[in-house]
Amino acid sequence: MELVLSVDEIVETLKRSDLTTILVEGKDDIIVYRWIEEEIGILNVNFLPCGGRGKLLEVFERRNEFSSLKTIFVADKDTYVYINPPSNLEEIIWTNGYSIENDLYFGRQIENLLNRDEQEIFSTSLNSFIEYYSFEVQNLIEGNDYQLRNHPQNIVCKIQNKVKAEFLTDRNFIKAPKELENKIIENYDVLIRGKSLFALLTRILSHQNRDIKHSKMSLLEHCYKTHRSEKFIELIQKIRDKISA
Repeated sequence: MELVLSVDEIVETLKRSDLTTILVEGKDDIIVYRWIEEEIGILNVNFLPCGGRGKLLEVFERRNEFSSLKTIFVADKDTYVYINPPSNLEEIIWTNGYSIENDLYFGRQIENLLNRDEQEIFSTSLNSFIEYYSFEVQNLIEGNDYQLRNHPQNIVCKIQNKVKAEFLTDRNFIKAPKELENKIIENYDVLIRGKSLFALLTRILSHQNRDIKHSKMSLLEHCYKTHRSEKFIELIQKIRDKISA
């Protein structure tokens, strides 16, 4: 069980530390950072999960309280993938895509696990989800209420493999500008929230009628260990460069 520290406790821990510390979100993606930590294998570097993006940013804002310690902040770009991060956060190492899951997914090689029928189902569900998701991104851009965390498993019909009509009605769905939708279609491995993207894939690759079933964690491990993307390699290199700087 992951120990969750408060922002004050994290700051106090850093004040007393003499180890180079890499602060990560660590709520849902800590296992990936543990893999990176093991791979880097530097004994005088400590990975410290903050328990979420918000807490990491709060600690970052208080970094003057532990200025004598070498710290490196790594965070999911999140909605900054659609709008540029504020300039006062430029010291943070951001993922290339929406999240670290996106950097693992980048290049879409993991989709090779799908057979021909599954590829058709995935394409149908993905295109329908993108149409809906573009609407939420447009709301974000316009400063309106938006929801990017709706889980595909809850909103995609198991029979038609499309976002449920009643859900779209509840969200007062209207089609987003075609330019935005096309941008997300072309770059969905970067722009769709990584958890949603893996959920769309997992709902097919974990189907009860499938001989070989995959969980999200097994797919993440596949991405990390068997066909690492160029964007994930770039992320690890940025961390290495900061450590040695």
